[in-house]
Amino acid sequence: MEVLLSEPVQALVAINVLLTLSLLFPFAAGVWSLGMPGFMAVGAYASSWLTLNHDWPISAALAAGALAGAVVTLPFAMLTLRIREIYLAIATLAAAELILLFFSHYTKTGAVMGLTGMPYLEAHWIVATAIVVILLASLLYNSRFGKALVAIGSDPVVASCHGLNVPVLQFTALAIGGALAGLAGGCFAHYYSFISPGNFGFHRTTDILMFLVVGGLTPLGAVVGAAVLSAIPQVATALEKWAPAMYGLIVLLMAVYMPAGLLPKNRITGWLRQRRGRQPART
Repeated sequence: MEVLLSEPVQALVAINVLLTLSLLFPFAAGVWSLGMPGFMAVGAYASSWLTLNHDWPISAALAAGALAGAVVTLPFAMLTLRIREIYLAIATLAAAELILLFFSHYTKTGAVMGLTGMPYLEAHWIVATAIVVILLASLLYNSRFGKALVAIGSDPVVASCHGLNVPVLQFTALAIGGALAGLAGGCFAHYYSFISPGNFGFHRTTDILMFLVVGGLTPLGAVVGAAVLSAIPQVATALEKWAPAMYGLIVLLMAVYMPAGLLPKNRITGWLRQRRGRQPART
């Protein structure tokens, strides 16, 4: 329990929650985007550059990093008009690699040596930010906008026939994901006070994807998946080096026994209905 309450674990879990939520909205809208680590890198480098070179306060730099993460998704969002599913996933993954390649050769951001010396952001502020984002994401996901995203993800043709503007909604979902990834990148940079292109490699893509697959395509599922899978290796430190294999085993078991994840929307809805049914009727 002491390990779970330690600041490094709290910060790690909060950052991973933000990243998993960044993947939730595009996936809900049927946009197979695997470029979130690249957008995270944009937010991390943008916020770091502002605090290091222009003495911006951390809060303003984090907001700018989130905005940068959202803006950089727009060119890649155009891909959603031309390609779909696995081809879109490959294209966004390639886009993330291009972003990392740029930062690996851009000397003003340290190239492969990275950046260091960013002002320190305490863990409790990252946790507070994650809690606010979770609440906002839950409200948004359960709003008419969120229901429209789910409808598009289920069948974009039928959703279009019912008057939904599929491209605009998918663009918006991807921009929300980019903003959350950029925010996570800024928190990461200012907590660890060091970033390099290696921090945003392919391994982070697989981690985020596993968090969402295990938890389920809901905000609460994303939080649970990220929190559980992030905390397990920290609690059992002897298993930390086996974390990739352990994640793979968990995903295989989930695919067989709970393919919709721990907390999919239909399960949460069923629990709420059962609870309402148990409440005594008002006279």
